[in-house]
Amino acid sequence: NSLGFSSFSPRIGWAQFNLGSYTPAFSQLSVGDQQIFGGGFDLTPGKFEVAASVGVAQRSIEPDSARGSHGIYRRDLYATRVGYGPKDSSHFAINFVYMRDSKESLKNNIQSITPAHPLADDSSVTLPPDTIRVRAEEGFIASTDFGIQIGEGVLFKAEGATSIYTRDQSSDPKDISGNPFGSLYQTRVSSRLDFAANAGFIVQRKIWGITLSGLYMGAGFTPIGYPFMQADRLELSVAPSIRLFDSKLNLRASVGQRMNNLSQTKAETTRQLIASGSMSADISEAFNLSANYSNFGISNDQTSDTLKVKNTSQAFSVDPSLTFAGLGMMNSITASAGLDDYQDFNTITGAENSNKTRTYLLGYNTTLDSIPLSLGTTGTYMENQLPLGTLIIRSVGVTASYSLFDRKLVPSASVTASGSTDGTGLTDQQIFYKVGVRWNVTKAISLSAMGGNNRYTYANPAAHGSAFAEQTLQLALSTRF
Repeated sequence: NSLGFSSFSPRIGWAQFNLGSYTPAFSQLSVGDQQIFGGGFDLTPGKFEVAASVGVAQRSIEPDSARGSHGIYRRDLYATRVGYGPKDSSHFAINFVYMRDSKESLKNNIQSITPAHPLADDSSVTLPPDTIRVRAEEGFIASTDFGIQIGEGVLFKAEGATSIYTRDQSSDPKDISGNPFGSLYQTRVSSRLDFAANAGFIVQRKIWGITLSGLYMGAGFTPIGYPFMQADRLELSVAPSIRLFDSKLNLRASVGQRMNNLSQTKAETTRQLIASGSMSADISEAFNLSANYSNFGISNDQTSDTLKVKNTSQAFSVDPSLTFAGLGMMNSITASAGLDDYQDFNTITGAENSNKTRTYLLGYNTTLDSIPLSLGTTGTYMENQLPLGTLIIRSVGVTASYSLFDRKLVPSASVTASGSTDGTGLTDQQIFYKVGVRWNVTKAISLSAMGGNNRYTYANPAAHGSAFAEQTLQLALSTRF
């Protein structure tokens, strides 16, 4: 991996293989958002599916108090899936995911040493010194997901999962009553067992569709295949869609509510409103217009000003595009305008957190009919209104490429200039040059090389120096079969 190897994922018929950095995706409650560095396969002969993956989910980092690093163990992940039937129709599958921190991956697991000190409430009592160590964790998930095709365009699907998670491998062993996997997994005093489930009812007709979905995750359920997913919550949503005028106008929406702290183990319970909508319209063969809106809000049960948690985040964007032929060229014009607005209604934190961002983009690309020359230019403008001032970033770039020897050799070049202005009115300058060439050796193999030079100049050089420069060289070999 130190040589720049990312991933290699060839597909041969019904066999998909993965090697390197990739993300196995089995189901919503097993694994689907945890990238690993390793290998695996996904075999789908006919309606059967057999998949397995093994790799490193996180690298080990030694504790270093001087740098403020608490340290982490290397984490290995193993996942497998066996099923029958496609996921978008009637199907049944079982999934297993196992994660374990390697205690041998750290030479030293001591985070810090607390010296002996008097008790805060009683100075006559002295607490002995204590050593804080990195805890090695371990987890296991078993799930079953299935789908039932009720009729044409009508599908019910669901998944149930059990999670066993140990927060410290060195804690004493202890049996957990009702553990269905007691013979496969050693539970300890730091282990927790809990359940999760989801369900969805999908109706898809010729011009309209609707999806009803729900998700429940127990307080002790640990989604090791989705490391950023919040547990102890209930979520319900409805998502309608409609297609009009021979699918030239497509409308989609989604609205739902999420509630956490179902176990009442935390001080407050928050409720979150989740809503979004999108539109795509083919107004003519040359002109397309799309727009998106989303709203995400959080509130808790407190009404007092200092403890109240209430904020809303809204985002709106509109994206027109125009494609036409003329003057011996094929032309494409794209534009985008976006607004992101975050409002914090707490009287103390609101003044510091609320902000608004405007983003604009305009691009033009053309390909000449008479010669194999392609040209393009793009301009962007972003304005972020922050409590301490406004940040403005603007850029403009030009690209060009030319095809030689019946498109077997394609040299290209680009230059991008940008500027960043903060609340003081000072503007940093940046200019980036890039040249490259792609050689299509055969229909299946291509070799490319790119070199670039980036120079950044600070408007206020006191903290960083006056400027810096960096050079980039990249070689790539790609194949298709």
